[in-house]
Amino acid sequence: MGLPNILFLVADDLGFNDVGFHGSKQIPTPHLDALAADGVDLLNYHTHPVCSPSRASMLSGRHAIHHGIYMPFAQGTAYHLGLEYELLPGALRRLGYETHAVGKWHLGQNTRAALPTGRGFDSYLGYWSGAEDYFAHDCAGAYDFAVDETTAWAYDGVYSAYSFTDRAVDVVESASTPYFLYVAWQNVHWPLEVPARYLEPFGHVPEGPRRNVSGMVSALDEAVGNVTNALKARRAYDDAIVVFVSDNGGPTNMNEGTQSNNFPMRGGKNTLWEGGTRVVAAVRGPSIGAALVGTVSMHLVHVTDWMPTLLSLALDAKRQRGRKGSPGDR
Repeated sequence: MGLPNILFLVADDLGFNDVGFHGSKQIPTPHLDALAADGVDLLNYHTHPVCSPSRASMLSGRHAIHHGIYMPFAQGTAYHLGLEYELLPGALRRLGYETHAVGKWHLGQNTRAALPTGRGFDSYLGYWSGAEDYFAHDCAGAYDFAVDETTAWAYDGVYSAYSFTDRAVDVVESASTPYFLYVAWQNVHWPLEVPARYLEPFGHVPEGPRRNVSGMVSALDEAVGNVTNALKARRAYDDAIVVFVSDNGGPTNMNEGTQSNNFPMRGGKNTLWEGGTRVVAAVRGPSIGAALVGTVSMHLVHVTDWMPTLLSLALDAKRQRGRKGSPGDR
């Protein structure tokens, strides 16, 4: 087997108890449940309580105390993740990977070197800031949606989850193997916006933020299912490493005008209680032994573990391929 394709799927502000495999009876998430059932539910996974620090740690392998990002970047700020750090996509690209980013960036936008295509990604579709309208892509009065480094007006009026998922599926169907695909959906961050069809199954939920969050999680679940189904259609699912995580805990008690469910933890986003830092995570792939498939792990895992872990798996696969190849490969 060659180098494994790696898909890193990120939800924004997802509540710990807003997925079926964590016990939600209110929001069905069949595709996320299936992903966890095919791998390991990381029930003791921890991250930072807000998004920019978490995303910086995901891609750099460094804790906030080292990369220096403690709060979300403001729109138009001159701050960015330190350019001296080689990020996961750059390291994987040196191993022969194609690298593609889709969705929310929020790690700097004031210089080309800080954009996704300056940090190791071969391609990018998404928005650079932290929060914006899901349809109009307006952030602080400016349109924020780009292909690579170019403003992409064609996506004006299109729900972001549709655009991001379509692009992710395109990568799965067309990228050369091996590839690293980073998909950071906007759901379920405020503003609480979702096409009406996702709200229809939740008429039993009181109208307002909680119903909107339920519909947005349902849209996210469908999006993840579309990506994993694309893998299966190409018979590439079994050999792929697929990671699904939330960047931080869901906002509760109308914090940021929204209402997630982090039961049984106290607190949520913007707090250091476990509701803010212990979040949904699951991983599946060929490196997981058959005895672990469908299990729940209570081993402590931190957001900083992803870069060294995924690089280690890729390097192990590269070494094994070299042993089977020519002396030059070895």
